[in-house]
Amino acid sequence: MNSTLSLTKVSTIYPGIHYQDNYASLQPMCLTVCFPRTFPRHLLKRTDPIRISVSIDEEYGTFTTPIIEVAAPDLCRRGSLLHGSGNSDNVNQDMSYDNETTISFLPLPPSFNYINQADWQTVSHKIQEWLTTEVDAESSLWTWGRDAFWLTFVSGYPSFPLGKWPMWDPRIPLEGSFIEKWLEHLNDGGTDQEALTQEDIVSHIWNEFCTHAALFYPLPLVSSSN
Repeated sequence: MNSTLSLTKVSTIYPGIHYQDNYASLQPMCLTVCFPRTFPRHLLKRTDPIRISVSIDEEYGTFTTPIIEVAAPDLCRRGSLLHGSGNSDNVNQDMSYDNETTISFLPLPPSFNYINQADWQTVSHKIQEWLTTEVDAESSLWTWGRDAFWLTFVSGYPSFPLGKWPMWDPRIPLEGSFIEKWLEHLNDGGTDQEALTQEDIVSHIWNEFCTHAALFYPLPLVSSSN
C-alpha cells in the first residue's frame, strides 16, 4: 500500500465583488498555506520552492489577470469571506479590503503620468500626510501605506539616497521590503543605476505600485474623470 501523502491540493474559492458606479472588481484575497505534521530534521536543510497557480474563467481574460504576491502576515489580517472547496471549514476573517477604509490618495487623478517625477512627488506627499494624520500606526493599513510611501518617494526622487530630496516625516521609518531592498542593492554595488534610465526605474516601480496597491484598493488606480 502506498502511504505517500498527496503533494498537490486543489481548492476552489470565491472572492468578494466590489461594485462602484458602472464598474465591478474582484477583491484581493489573502490565503494561508499550512503544512501539517513534522519532518525528520535532516530533510529540511533548505527551503524547497512551493509552486502556486491561480486560474480564472477565460471570459474574464480580456479584463484582468491574476497577480500572486507574498504579503507580510500582518497584511493578511484584514478582508472578506473566503469559501474553500476542501474539507476544512469556511474561513471568515479580516484579510484584505475593508469598504469603510478611507484611502484618500487613491484613485490617482486622470492627469497622473508615472513617468513624471513631479506627479510621484505629489502622491508621496499625500501619502505622508495620510499616514501621519489619519491612520493608526499599529494597523496593517499603516504598514501597507508605509510601503506605498517609499514606492512613490523613490519614484519621485529616483537617485535616492543620492542627489537632492526633501526630508520626510521621521514618523515614517526606513523600513519595508521595497526600500530595504533598494538600499541594499545600492550598498552591495549591484547593477549600476547610471546604466538605467529614470524611465526604466519608474516603469518598474509603477508595476510594483500597482501590485502593492491592489492589496487594499481593488479598484482602478487612475480616475477616469476629473
